[in-house]
Amino acid sequence: MSLVLIAFLVSIAAGGFGALVGIGGGLIIVPVLTVLLDVPIKTAIAASLIGVIATSMSASAHYLDSGIADRRLGLLLLLATAAGGISGGLLGSLIDGRVLALLFGSLLVFVAVQMIRQRAAAPAPVPHDDPEGGGFVSSYIEPSDGSEVRYRARRMEAGAAASFAAGNVSGLLGVGGGVINVPTMNLAMGVPIRVATTTSTFMLGPTAAASALLYFAAGVLDPVLAGPVALGVFIGARIGARMSSRVSEGALRIAFIGVALVFAAQMFYRAATG
Repeated sequence: MSLVLIAFLVSIAAGGFGALVGIGGGLIIVPVLTVLLDVPIKTAIAASLIGVIATSMSASAHYLDSGIADRRLGLLLLLATAAGGISGGLLGSLIDGRVLALLFGSLLVFVAVQMIRQRAAAPAPVPHDDPEGGGFVSSYIEPSDGSEVRYRARRMEAGAAASFAAGNVSGLLGVGGGVINVPTMNLAMGVPIRVATTTSTFMLGPTAAASALLYFAAGVLDPVLAGPVALGVFIGARIGARMSSRVSEGALRIAFIGVALVFAAQMFYRAATG
């Protein structure tokens, strides 16, 4: 089976998973291309960024139309994320590939630990009528039972700082930034996990586009590889977006943790062996 076909099939799965958990699919695409298919990590990151753009374009329209993604919160955090994407893309072209693999693995372990520490129940929301709560109030209709869920997004300064870091991670490692955005919105800002994942998906595209341009300028973006990755992710993301209302929040969290730990081990191996 050719590299292009394998990359296409893997990207379908990555796009679906990425749309479900708001990470853009890079958690799967980069390790598979690097560890299993022996693609240079910078080329894999560049291709993954194109896939991240496809994920965002494919899934975010559905999430916005359904009212689950928080448009206002996403636009506020996007300013910081896009700025981070530019600086991360610049750094990515300068750092050695083995160091990138080590950083990627470390990031996955950190995020998995943070999500394991989170209890199955969502963080207790700040009452929407609490004058001391800060932030702003939003709501969405929970697809599983049709109930209205109200929440207050708070700690906007922390969210902006984390979004800048997420943009750097996106540009540096090609993972879309959702690995930071989702836990931050959920754990620190009090945003329900379903809103956090869908809003993160909405933010992914512009951030990845800023970084991908820098990788293209550096000459490491391979169109022959990036094309099938983008197409596969686009298809997978549409499937994942449609499935999101049928998957429980607990299942999303477990899937996020499991995949992160598996690929962390693979990236550490890559960093050690070159």
